[in-house]
Amino acid sequence: MKIPFIKAHGAGNDFVIIDKNVDIIRKSKKMIKKLCDRRFGIGCDQLILLKQLGQYHQVFFYNSDGSLGKNCGNGLRCAYKYLTEIKKKKNVVIKSQKFLHYGKKIGKEYHINVGEISLDWKKIPLSKKMETQNLQFKKIKIPGVIKIMTANIGNPHCVVLVKNIQSINLEVLGPQLVSHAYFPEQANITFVQKLNNKLVKVLFWERGGGHTLACGSGTCATAFVLHHNHYVGSKIKVLTEQSQLETEVENKMVSLKGPAEIVYHSTINLA
Repeated sequence: MKIPFIKAHGAGNDFVIIDKNVDIIRKSKKMIKKLCDRRFGIGCDQLILLKQLGQYHQVFFYNSDGSLGKNCGNGLRCAYKYLTEIKKKKNVVIKSQKFLHYGKKIGKEYHINVGEISLDWKKIPLSKKMETQNLQFKKIKIPGVIKIMTANIGNPHCVVLVKNIQSINLEVLGPQLVSHAYFPEQANITFVQKLNNKLVKVLFWERGGGHTLACGSGTCATAFVLHHNHYVGSKIKVLTEQSQLETEVENKMVSLKGPAEIVYHSTINLA
């Protein structure tokens, strides 16, 4: 089976986008993992499958380990660019598992609403009732930790505010936190350092994917909890490892602006 695909990235967070044979691919975890494999497939942080569903474009996100993701801010921008600029679709509305997403192009970048934040411990979810904006990891030592916060924006997120992000050993702390007993569905982990009231610096470790150069939903969750806890304003810039993203918090909604690049088009043979 020969399948056409698009390789894209948003701030270095890379994707394979497919809008053909979606139902067949969704049924095969083996096929999904092969598409994401950087040695034996195409290679990406996440696979994006798009399917026309009435007036909406249904999007499915899959992590590189084959597990289903529920939201992806960088992937949404790339999907929006693909639909509007490659497929020439008009009035595009993207439907993820929980939200409807509306995008627009601003200069050379793309803006999209990523979703609504929940701070309810059951909806994040956490394994038991606890203060979602002041978690304590008693057996894990995090250098210079200031505050640990959690949120859900389709995906569960844990945001660790630290004094100096350079002191974080991501390869050690990321795996310890992502699968911590507090998180029954695991959680995407963000380490963040506040540089000023409008600028922060981040590192990401994602469930189902490990270290990624950027995480759009993680960026939005970080912006929200920092604003909610009075560390930053409602609009901030977020320095990822290779790029910069911008967020805006309005009530419980968070939007994201940043680059979206189509790298190349090709086909792959899948058994």
